[in-house]
Amino acid sequence: MKCSILIPLYQAHEHYRDTLHIALNQTHPDVQVVVVIDDGLEYELPESVVCVRAGIGSGPNAARNAGLPWCQGDMILPLDADDWMSLDRVEKLAPLVQQYGVAGDCEITRNKDTGIIEREVFPGVTQTQILSASHYLDLNATIHLAFRRDVIQRWPESVALAGDTVFNLDAIERAGALAIYPQTLFEYRTHLNSHCHRPGSIERAEAGYKEILRLIDAGVVARQPDLQCHARALFQAKRTTNQAYGRFVAQHGPHSFDHFLETTQ
Repeated sequence: MKCSILIPLYQAHEHYRDTLHIALNQTHPDVQVVVVIDDGLEYELPESVVCVRAGIGSGPNAARNAGLPWCQGDMILPLDADDWMSLDRVEKLAPLVQQYGVAGDCEITRNKDTGIIEREVFPGVTQTQILSASHYLDLNATIHLAFRRDVIQRWPESVALAGDTVFNLDAIERAGALAIYPQTLFEYRTHLNSHCHRPGSIERAEAGYKEILRLIDAGVVARQPDLQCHARALFQAKRTTNQAYGRFVAQHGPHSFDHFLETTQ
């Protein structure tokens, strides 16, 4: 199974070399790396890397959509330039992606500035987990997945922030299941310069959740009636939490969203 690793770059000079090293040195024998430059800047890229230029600041969803037509793989693995994954992640997820359509692992969230683990989504898991779309919503957490090409559509460019959750939900609903490998193969790295913590991110999340609720009500995502009700309740709760996060930051200064959750829950 050929895997295309899709990496948007936006003001990523501090991180991108490490990310490229990880992508280019996967133990899986058939990997393509597609980089989408979304800031108009220059990056040093090996000849083996497919380079696509999007707009300037068009956002991660639009950047991924610009790169998707260049992906030759039957497996698509999005990877942000400031995150980390193990060198065998593609190899370990590929059989699950082939069988179930969507797969992830027991990822953690780590503060890149302090090294502190801020969240474990699947603590104590020792065997492969198979989740439904409803179970995915119950996680109430951002997780980073790999996809069989035939179960994905385009990333929702109308969603300013939190578009990954909508994209994941749509793919899981189409595939019928999400498989979780029982090992930590991915770290979501938070830092104060990351996309979701830049100035205006709380406002973008508010706009994003409003748009997600509109898409749910329009039947674009979460098309089954029970799942639609579940998704609507979840994203309304996420919107309320984001508003509380905004008040927390206004009172205490910049903090990651996961630090806010650990502090207040």
